[in-house]
Amino acid sequence: MCTVTYVPTKKGFVFTSNRDEDPKRSASRIVEDKRGETTVYFPQDEEAHGSWIAYSNQDQFVCILNGAFEPHQRKSRYTMSRGIMALAFFDYADIENFLNDFNFDGMEPFTMILYHQGDFRELKWDEANLHVRTLSTDEVYLWSSATLYTKDWWVDRSVRFQEFVSRQSPDQVGIMHYHKEELPFSIKALQECLNTTAPLTNVPVITTSVSSIEKTSSGFNFQFHRTDDRLKLSKKTY
Repeated sequence: MCTVTYVPTKKGFVFTSNRDEDPKRSASRIVEDKRGETTVYFPQDEEAHGSWIAYSNQDQFVCILNGAFEPHQRKSRYTMSRGIMALAFFDYADIENFLNDFNFDGMEPFTMILYHQGDFRELKWDEANLHVRTLSTDEVYLWSSATLYTKDWWVDRSVRFQEFVSRQSPDQVGIMHYHKEELPFSIKALQECLNTTAPLTNVPVITTSVSSIEKTSSGFNFQFHRTDDRLKLSKKTY
């Protein structure tokens, strides 16, 4: 996973994620998890029971992408799955506390997008160092998983998405449609990432779902659509 975008709106933003993964790990439900006084909502990974995207009733969300800056060699074991780490974020008072107190040693490389009551950050962990960037809530962003897409693919998709947003000023429905039609997983991207022209067969990766968090003046509007059309869910959180 994934391709992820952020678009500011007059009342908040639309944050949308494509999940590029083995179909066996497709989510079949949205979990509601009480963590202290915070209620967290997320589509659950059927295998690891974590999630790639989650939000709460405290004006927060988190999203995980595989890899930091470039493809990496996977180890046989890590201290925690990245999807479980994403949910652990909600156990901390804010982003700063999470950065200071969570132990990232032993985690597989990742890119994490965090939002907490207006504080918007990007974290990249390369197995040695944590790289933190503060983001603007007024800019358009696009991220791609470093394990599936090269920098050239990221640049091309970023430019085209920026043009789309500038031209159409899309709403949540329009952005989700764009994600499904224009930003699905591409085997050609993976070939470039692996630096090979050989045909790739039996690759257990497709875009399994599109998830989107819309922030409005009254709260979050969450949409989850599986690309096989087996599940479409909508939930509002105030």
